Amino acid sequence: MRCPSLGAVLVAAAVMVSATTLMPAHATAESLRDLLPFGRTHRIAKELQTVVNIATHKMPTASSTASASSNATEKDEPRRIEAFGSGFIIDPKGLILTNRHVVEGALDVTVILSDGTSLPAKVRGAGRTIDIALLEVTPPKPLPTITWGDSDKVRVGDQVLAVGNPLGIGESVSAGIVSAKNRDTMDSPFDDYIQTDAAINHGNSGGPLFDTRGEVIGVNTAIFTPFEQSGSIGLGFAIPGNDARTAVEQLRRLGRLQLGWLGVRAQDVTPSIADAISLPVPYGAIVAEVEPDGPAGHAGLQVGDVILKVGKQVPRDARALARIVSATAIGEAVPVVVWRDRKEQTLMATLGEWAEERPPSGDAAAKPAQSAHIDPPDLGLQTAAITDDTRAKYKLGDNQKGVVIIGITPSSSADETGLAAGEVILRVQQDPVATPADVLARFNEVRTAQRHHVVVLMQDHQGLHWIPLYVGAIR
Repeated sequence: MRCPSLGAVLVAAAVMVSATTLMPAHATAESLRDLLPFGRTHRIAKELQTVVNIATHKMPTASSTASASSNATEKDEPRRIEAFGSGFIIDPKGLILTNRHVVEGALDVTVILSDGTSLPAKVRGAGRTIDIALLEVTPPKPLPTITWGDSDKVRVGDQVLAVGNPLGIGESVSAGIVSAKNRDTMDSPFDDYIQTDAAINHGNSGGPLFDTRGEVIGVNTAIFTPFEQSGSIGLGFAIPGNDARTAVEQLRRLGRLQLGWLGVRAQDVTPSIADAISLPVPYGAIVAEVEPDGPAGHAGLQVGDVILKVGKQVPRDARALARIVSATAIGEAVPVVVWRDRKEQTLMATLGEWAEERPPSGDAAAKPAQSAHIDPPDLGLQTAAITDDTRAKYKLGDNQKGVVIIGITPSSSADETGLAAGEVILRVQQDPVATPADVLARFNEVRTAQRHHVVVLMQDHQGLHWIPLYVGAIR
């Protein structure tokens, strides 16, 4: 009889040790099943009971009416249309989370449970700045509810499952991964969508994005497609679960969102902007506009300040600043750390309430700054002081200050940034300018200091925004 070789014995021992190591100290049947291939699918199967289909009736929009049959006459009255969406149960008494756009303008809302039961629903509350709505039904018995996961711990590459009612065909599950985080679709000042390649189509809106533990880490909300009627091309977006959870708690208590408001318009700090103002770290939110009577104005924040910290939180960009501020209690005085005059300063700001009807520009991130590579000393800019003639020519206000651009050298770097005649330069670095000589003097000061970038505050028809320009340095 042949004995097993020493190598075989060692391999067997290693397998036994690995199996023992993987086994939790207090293993349950479910946790042991999770160790098997596809073992976690049993958890997802249980969570499917928490997902609902949503059917609504709406009046057709102007666009859908325009696309109706050409045979229709003026006497034809528009007929209401049926629309579909998804949602999931967050309270056994009958509270359901979905997207606002699923139920917005609906004449009636019906929730269909996983067992086919149809229940009339009413809208308990809906947000404007975040696409979340809370529905309420009266179930005959307690309903199964989802388990929230921590969306802040989601990593790119994590496996996810999207569940919903695509195109109204009924509950469907699609699989994919987290493709990216903190995506900005320019839908709101707070955008930090989770991007996934799990198939999401019209009708999936409001449905949950599950992780492999069966926990909800996102609310499927939007897709990117080349055409309006196109389906999934692998670019789906979900509101992070933590954001949705915070919003729905306010909707549950108040029936609306109650968001903190600082009263600034800010934009992302880029490496070029950081270089221009000697900021050691290339992140934060640089202030482009301060509402004088807002919390920031009363706290002493100024245009050109870079907000590095609010309370204990560090905003990496302008959208993160908006999220931090919105989640801060109204009336609470918080320390705001800013970068000003090449050093950190701390101001105290008492946050107000961001009225829902306030235009998004109030705290929205300004349009992204662009970097221009300009061969010194020619900036590609032709400027003039603001006079009665330039006011009339470029339709500037009576109180307009600054230096107006009267021409851009074709194919210059300034031209590549999108700057145009009629736009006004208000500040260079953080200093106000009133004449072309002021502008050139500030540029030369930057070059003399051996800095490569200068940042200018521009005003155009879209508002105020900072633009970093590459000016080079005097050698």
